[in-house]
Amino acid sequence: MKSTRAGFILIFSLYACLSLPAQYPLIKETRVFRDDIYKQQQQETESWYFNKARGLPPPPLTMYRYVSSGADSLVMLAATFNLPVDTLATVNGFEHTSDFEPGMELIVPSAPGLYLYRDSATTWMNSLREELKDTPSLSLVINRESSRHEADYFSGINLPAANKTRFILPMFASPLERRVITSPFGYRNHPFTGNWELHRGTDYRAAMNSSVFSCGDGTVLSTGELADYGKYIIISHRNGYTSLYGHLDRILVRRNQRVLEGEIIAESGNTGISTGPHLHFEIRKNGSPVDPENLLLKDG
Repeated sequence: MKSTRAGFILIFSLYACLSLPAQYPLIKETRVFRDDIYKQQQQETESWYFNKARGLPPPPLTMYRYVSSGADSLVMLAATFNLPVDTLATVNGFEHTSDFEPGMELIVPSAPGLYLYRDSATTWMNSLREELKDTPSLSLVINRESSRHEADYFSGINLPAANKTRFILPMFASPLERRVITSPFGYRNHPFTGNWELHRGTDYRAAMNSSVFSCGDGTVLSTGELADYGKYIIISHRNGYTSLYGHLDRILVRRNQRVLEGEIIAESGNTGISTGPHLHFEIRKNGSPVDPENLLLKDG
């Protein structure tokens, strides 16, 4: 890791102030004329940009707290605090926008950059670390969720555009190499009963024994066989999300197994109540079905 003498001095002062268990100052309102703490955060952030533009050393880094409201979004809050969305996301340990929920207490730094927690070892985080391995960083200890966490701070660095979109739209990876929808999410006449009812997932064309991939990091919640779904897998993901894969021919994982995004978990088939070989795929948030196509990355 590259560091200068000034960097070591800054690291020492950051450890001294950020490793304390005390809470960071609370921003109660995002109006400069009504909240002096918010005004201070804005002034310090502006000072960082001012110094950066003129090649001057950065001002001391300060952390603040803010409790989000129901009207907030991650993008809106990033604009409010004059920070990139990836700064606000990474300092709070988010890996995609679905990690953010209104009412959460957020950490708000006074300077832009990427804050990567060392105790996070997900697929995406490891990939990002590899991408930044030759980029200079500073070591921090940040008080988050009532405990101290070591982090690497990449001052002023932004995520590549392709990664930044994770915090603009919720995203999961595709469960198939290529997705062709044969029956979308939503209400339809059931192909067997003829009843008008909710199709809780999306059906994708899939030849027999096509590879089925986990749409995200998670833990296998359940596997088995049901009359309607046939052979199935349910995976539990972060923040109340689960994914279901139905009508499988072969299951390649077991209950309680940890799986990674893109890992092959099954082979598609035609089991259960099915009109032909295909993959039935569901995503649920806290048990409620949502349209998978609103949450999925492009094919592959």
